[in-house]
Amino acid sequence: MADEERKFGNMEVIHAIHVGDREVLLLLDPTSKDCPYLVCYNNRIPGLGLDNPTEIVGGADYLEAMDEFLRRVQGQVDQVRTESILYGEPQEVLGKEHCLPSDGMEPDLHGRVVVIKPTVLRPEYRGAAYQIVYVSGGFGAAANARGSAVFGYNVYSGDKSDWRRPDVLGILDPAKAPDWVKPGVEAIRAQLKEKGGKSHER
Repeated sequence: MADEERKFGNMEVIHAIHVGDREVLLLLDPTSKDCPYLVCYNNRIPGLGLDNPTEIVGGADYLEAMDEFLRRVQGQVDQVRTESILYGEPQEVLGKEHCLPSDGMEPDLHGRVVVIKPTVLRPEYRGAAYQIVYVSGGFGAAANARGSAVFGYNVYSGDKSDWRRPDVLGILDPAKAPDWVKPGVEAIRAQLKEKGGKSHER
C-alpha cells in the first residue's frame, strides 16, 4: 500500500488504494503542523491523466486519518459489491476464444460489438458485463486506423465507455455472446437514433 516515491503536489502519498471508480489517498503535508494528514478521493481526468482530488478532509491525528482512509476504502468495496449483485451471477472473463477469428488486419469497428482486454481492467471489473462494448466512433475505430481513440457504450449498462484501440481484444462472436448482448445493443442503437446519431447497424 505504501508508495514512498509518489508525490501528490507537495504532499507525500502514505497510502493509496484504487477500488472501483476512484482512488482513496492518505497524504502527508510535511509543511503543516496543524493539519499534516489529509484523506481524499482521487478521480483521474479521462484522457489527460491528471489528478482530481475531491472530498478532502484533514487533521493532526494519524490514527483518525487512517480510520477515515479505511472507511472510504470499505465504502468503495461495498459499492463494487453492490454493483456485482445487480449484475447477477459472477461474470465470465472473456478471452480471445469469445472473439471472431482475425485475419491479421485491423477491421473497421464502427457499429461492432467488441471485447475489451481483461488485463486493461481493474481486477474487480474483469468480467463480461464490463468487457463488452458497442463501438460508435473515434479515430481509432476505423480500419487500419492511425488514431487510437475508440468511443462506445457499455452494452450491459448502456453507459458511455471510451477506450484505446490497443485495449480492444477483438470483435465479439455472436454465437458466444451472453443473452443480454442483443437487447442491449438494440437499446443503444435506438438511443443513438433518437439523438440523431449514427447507429452503424450491421
